[in-house]
Amino acid sequence: MMDLIDSYYSGDDRDSGDLDSQKVSRSAISSVLPLILKNDLTNRQRDCLKMKYVDELNQAEIAKRLGLSQPTVCRHIAMAKSIVNNRLSYCLVVLNRANNMWINWENSH
Repeated sequence: MMDLIDSYYSGDDRDSGDLDSQKVSRSAISSVLPLILKNDLTNRQRDCLKMKYVDELNQAEIAKRLGLSQPTVCRHIAMAKSIVNNRLSYCLVVLNRANNMWINWENSH
């Protein structure tokens, strides 16, 4: 499975098609990601992801701040990424289908 959350935070979506498709995908992810983070992750998973991607801390730094072991932080991040990537992949499937339907409709008119 593609690591959508890493691609999103790194801005590395060059392999995902043309520029318009990249903008639409990024916009869709920006709309859905906060909902996934709020509703589908534990507080600890959310904290670990925020510190990794927003604060740009490594696992040892996150562990120290949260008073956890580094392997525990690793597990929280791995589980959170799995959940987020799973949910985002469903969103992108729907987005691609809708986009293809739109293109087909435009081509038929």
